[in-house]
Amino acid sequence: MELLTVTLNPALDLTYRVPELVAGGSVRVAEVTGRAGGKGVNVATVAQALGATAQALVLVGGPGSDELTDGLTDLGLRTRAVTALAGIRRTIAVVPDQGDTTILLEPGSRVTAPEEVSDQVLKEVAAALAEGVGAVVVSGSLAPGVPAELPARIAERCREAGIPCVVDTSGEALGAAVGSGAVLKPNREELEQLRGPLGAEPAALADAAGDLLTGGAPACLVTLGAAGLLLRTPQGAWLARPPEQIAGNATGAGDAAAAALALGLAKGSAGGVPDWPVLLADVVATSAAAVLSPVAGELDLAARERWLPLVRIDELPGAEGMTQ
Repeated sequence: MELLTVTLNPALDLTYRVPELVAGGSVRVAEVTGRAGGKGVNVATVAQALGATAQALVLVGGPGSDELTDGLTDLGLRTRAVTALAGIRRTIAVVPDQGDTTILLEPGSRVTAPEEVSDQVLKEVAAALAEGVGAVVVSGSLAPGVPAELPARIAERCREAGIPCVVDTSGEALGAAVGSGAVLKPNREELEQLRGPLGAEPAALADAAGDLLTGGAPACLVTLGAAGLLLRTPQGAWLARPPEQIAGNATGAGDAAAAALALGLAKGSAGGVPDWPVLLADVVATSAAAVLSPVAGELDLAARERWLPLVRIDELPGAEGMTQ
């Protein structure tokens, strides 16, 4: 099984481990980890850890590009690079021994030839589809100037090829992807930006997620932080939670979820409709196992296997049998 990930705003990721993060003071960094990053890259490395192979399509250009592409090679990823940027941004995750992770995100450099870049990205996606990738994941923010409809256009190409596509983005790009056939992966806030205030009941979230099942989309996955994940499909809706509260670095949890989701969808597209609760349990266990890693894009495989049969899944009433 091979996965293609598309990262339209890549980064060089730095992770600082600190004993304690105190605003306004000096903090000694205990450990520094650096690697090629961006959400799609994290998805690709998790997919590899789960036994798949992965290609990483990234925008490059300017200072930091060689470091990025060399880093992708070091991670064992086949790289598809489209020159579009004036430089590669950096992200910094500050991970204290106790407490929440703080993330600093530099803006990406502006793309000055958006239509040309879009055409080149779509050509690379088409080439990967022709080679037989089993699923595509478009993940993360868009560099300034990248057309908001590009993730939707990628998803439409995948739909034409009969290959599942997961889109994990936000804002205008997320809205543009509705109806493209993509499996959308919003968080609660992003879902409310699309559908309006939803209240506290899971049924309202399931109904709103169901509204996104258009254009042939087989599912919508809503991430709810510590409250778990909600999966909506034409066959029903399920709310899942990890078996225990997990302390650690949640930076890469959503990327791990996207990887497990895409691989499960790829297996389903080859053999019919997936067993949705089984797939959801895998997604939750994989996401939770990523929290134990201080570096996004990695996970604790032993914890994943231990938690997989313990994930709590509740089917939500009134959502079964929905037609698109």
